Amino acid sequence: MENFELEDARKLENVNEDVLLVFFAEKSKTLSSSTLWAHYSMLKTMLNVKRNIDVSKFYKLSAFLKRKSEGYKPKKAKVLTLDQIDKFLLEAPDKDFLMIKVALIFGVAGACRGKELHQLTISDVTDMDHALLVNVRNTKNNVDRNFIINNSNKNGIDLIEVCRKYMALRKPETTHSRFFVRYEKSQCTVQAIGKNTFGKIPQKVAEYLNLPNSTLYTGHCFRRTSASLLADSGASIDVLKTWRMEICFCCRRVHRELYKY
Repeated sequence: MENFELEDARKLENVNEDVLLVFFAEKSKTLSSSTLWAHYSMLKTMLNVKRNIDVSKFYKLSAFLKRKSEGYKPKKAKVLTLDQIDKFLLEAPDKDFLMIKVALIFGVAGACRGKELHQLTISDVTDMDHALLVNVRNTKNNVDRNFIINNSNKNGIDLIEVCRKYMALRKPETTHSRFFVRYEKSQCTVQAIGKNTFGKIPQKVAEYLNLPNSTLYTGHCFRRTSASLLADSGASIDVLKTWRMEICFCCRRVHRELYKY
């Protein structure tokens, strides 16, 4: 696809609707509907910039892509239940899973994307003794948001102490400010965790819990889990739609606080 966009489209004397119909008809044999639309979007932008061709006016092409979308059901990231979260936090050994536990707590409590966890810095996390205040910056919609991790002893889980234990292991010689650093053999290293690693963390949680189809617990899992728990707590549809909130994570009482938005 990339070769076609950057090379073939430039070489063709006439890029017209019939040419693109043939191209997408061939691609539709191996690609899903969502991928076809993604390629269409990239190609539309490239042709508009490079060749001044407005693909949005190719109505037969858009109709073809819509027909290919009929009956297509996209695979959504699976969500974790509160019981599954509790089980993992209680049973998974810290020597292997401490960083993953903290990422789980932060990810669900703050409805965080992997990119947001990746960009989190030590200055974004404030220990207020009775709670941790986390400030999420550089969000997708460019609106900073805060959330609070409260102490909880429900089911023997002390969320703040789990986070503090990880924070205390940070090496003094760490030269960067990223909050999440690699954790191996009960020790933190100085290396910051990459963005792609966060996308695999939900799958590791699912694998530990022996959940079926663990590969469907993707990087979007924590955010969808947060929304699911929020809905289960009885939040109004307006809160679900706006999703501008300060979230209180308290194990059995997740999202039962009133949200400021």
